[in-house]
Amino acid sequence: MFSFGSKDKIAALQAKVEEQAKLLGAIDRSMASIEFDSQGVVLRANDNFLTLFGFKPDQLVGKPHRDLCPPDIQQSLDYANFWVRLNRGEFISGIFPRVNAHGKRVWLRASYNPVMDDQGKLAKVVKHALDITGEVERDSEAQSKLTALDRAMSTVEFALDGSCIDANQNFLNVMGYTRDELKGVHHRQFCESGLANSSEYGAFWKRLNAGEFVRGQFKRIGKHGNEVWLEASYNPVFDSAGRLYKVVKYASDITERVQQQEKDARGHRRRITSPKRRRKRLRMARRSFSRQPPKCVRLPPASARRRASSANWASDRSRSRPS
Repeated sequence: MFSFGSKDKIAALQAKVEEQAKLLGAIDRSMASIEFDSQGVVLRANDNFLTLFGFKPDQLVGKPHRDLCPPDIQQSLDYANFWVRLNRGEFISGIFPRVNAHGKRVWLRASYNPVMDDQGKLAKVVKHALDITGEVERDSEAQSKLTALDRAMSTVEFALDGSCIDANQNFLNVMGYTRDELKGVHHRQFCESGLANSSEYGAFWKRLNAGEFVRGQFKRIGKHGNEVWLEASYNPVFDSAGRLYKVVKYASDITERVQQQEKDARGHRRRITSPKRRRKRLRMARRSFSRQPPKCVRLPPASARRRASSANWASDRSRSRPS
């Protein structure tokens, strides 16, 4: 019985070891893996890691972990504490910048897994990692573009019901609000009352809630009742599931330009309709008339007209008699 029970236990342990080996094999095939001793010296690395970093096996084994880190990280207090934590058996995961064989920065989403010996001391650290360099660079580029937009333009975010979520400093300066005053305020507060209560305004938000992009020049009202003209775009924003969840507005303040155009237009109308202008046009018309007098048509004398009329009457009578 004892022997039979031992065989069952051994078989179960073997099955468990085989299962774990398959699991480790799957991880090894899909991820970049590397092992370090307790001092951070490389013990081994799999093919994925070597390919990712551009090393040959003999170039990497024996190399200290810090050589794979950018200089700014090597000299930091966080890096020194990093290995203290691992030697305590602490699991560490996150996104890490590293340097490959050619000195190029590589971004990894990785976990450092301490392996302890029977005495509870760190035997080695196994690191599993995924290359996310492309993802990080795309995110960095997108963030740089957003930062540039934030510096150059007024930005405000609205919930789908039109209430304000947040705004950048440019928008606050243009409209005269503080961030706390603006939060939760409905978009219609920035509009003239005639527009805010119109069917056109309701249709505007229906278009945005349908995911439609809207752009143009918009007249808005600042905190102190001042007129503000914005060249703006309203941009629907969707979450990862494709659901619309907010609207972001990017705007440029064109108030001075619009007001100057209106001033120029008023001046032009005044010049056209002013009494002085009307008198000038009348004088020019008179001069033109005097230079080109109308032609007069001379009529024949009355006696000649009567004779012609009698002759025409006689001719009509002769034509009307039956033959």
